[in-house]
Amino acid sequence: MLRPLALAAAALALAAPASAQTFSSLQQDAQARVSDLPALGMGGAVAAAPTLDSPFFSNPAHMARTARLGFTVLGATAGVGGNVRETYDFYDQTLGPAIEEGLDDIRQNDPNRLQEIYDEAFRIGQSQKTADLAVLAPSLRMRFGSVAAGIGLFASGTARAKISDGGAGIPFVDAYSQADVLVPLSVATSVPGLPFRLQVGASGTYVQRRLSAKADAIDALDPDNEKVYLFRGDGVHFGFGLDAQDVGVRGLDFGLAATGIGSALDVEMDDSFPIEGSEDAPDDQAEIDRIEARFDARESGAAVRAGAAYRLPVLPGVPVAVTVAADYTTLSTSEFDQSFQAGLRSGVRALLGGVLELRTGISQGMPSAGVGLLSRFARIDYATYGVEDGRLLGQQNRRNHVVQVRFGLF
Repeated sequence: MLRPLALAAAALALAAPASAQTFSSLQQDAQARVSDLPALGMGGAVAAAPTLDSPFFSNPAHMARTARLGFTVLGATAGVGGNVRETYDFYDQTLGPAIEEGLDDIRQNDPNRLQEIYDEAFRIGQSQKTADLAVLAPSLRMRFGSVAAGIGLFASGTARAKISDGGAGIPFVDAYSQADVLVPLSVATSVPGLPFRLQVGASGTYVQRRLSAKADAIDALDPDNEKVYLFRGDGVHFGFGLDAQDVGVRGLDFGLAATGIGSALDVEMDDSFPIEGSEDAPDDQAEIDRIEARFDARESGAAVRAGAAYRLPVLPGVPVAVTVAADYTTLSTSEFDQSFQAGLRSGVRALLGGVLELRTGISQGMPSAGVGLLSRFARIDYATYGVEDGRLLGQQNRRNHVVQVRFGLF
């Protein structure tokens, strides 16, 4: 299951129809997680507002709120962000054919055409783009009295690339892909003897990660002499969380969690794959060393999330349950050190008749929205949300769209 996912992400990254930022830091992708659409739709406020996957990836204490038995049999998530379609069309119709033709030849014979290609590459490539997919393999959640536990199997992949000025006005392509297999185990229990309900939880997640990258000036890309190099890293990340319910006021909840605790994954080259037309090309050790150095420079660390939620009283005869929530998280969405405001999340969700859930919120100063169709055996979710890839809000924002389908017992 991992290799097809990794190869698909690598090929997508090299073709440059997907990106979010340069891969040298990518703090948000260093966290082992799968997109949580119900949380994303309400601005990402999840510390005190549980979802199906939050016990695995956001706050392990939420596992104590699970029903006696629940499980996912199979599911899938797919999403895109930024001007993915425009970028793909540009590569497919303009840049790719020009590289095949030979940029040096175009420079000599038609320099104006080459400048037009470069200008278009800068215009389209400077904005961030993403392509993500995930497979939700079987996961199980159980509760026995005051103790609850869950275990799951997930696979996720992301691909991204960015075109910037590499010097002398020559476009520089920085493409990256990451594929993870995740096996999280979460345990939570209730703490007795308090005037409010308090749950504590802990999680451990085995991570098997494969990475690939391609970073070079457009002029240096040779379709007949290029390979994708695949790197692998393994490790275990831990998480701890608190979940307090009905604190002082009925319906007022608080959550606090730290996730991604553990050392950075030490990646080493695992394999290489030729691009079409370069089957006989030898491995480029210099490029391998450069990529490894960039991976070694990636920052990694735990993310802390704290938040509050209020479950509005349900009116008699009105089948609507409303929750409002707000979070602050240290989880970065940029290769830069971000401002305090970038960690703020807030949102609201309304469950109508137990089958339709509407969500909206604010994430990093940008609106988010989502909808979920819920049943006992299936769920369909959609979310759109903003992500800030710059240092300050409004510098390098992009909009993501994600859809998820899952089957099981909920």
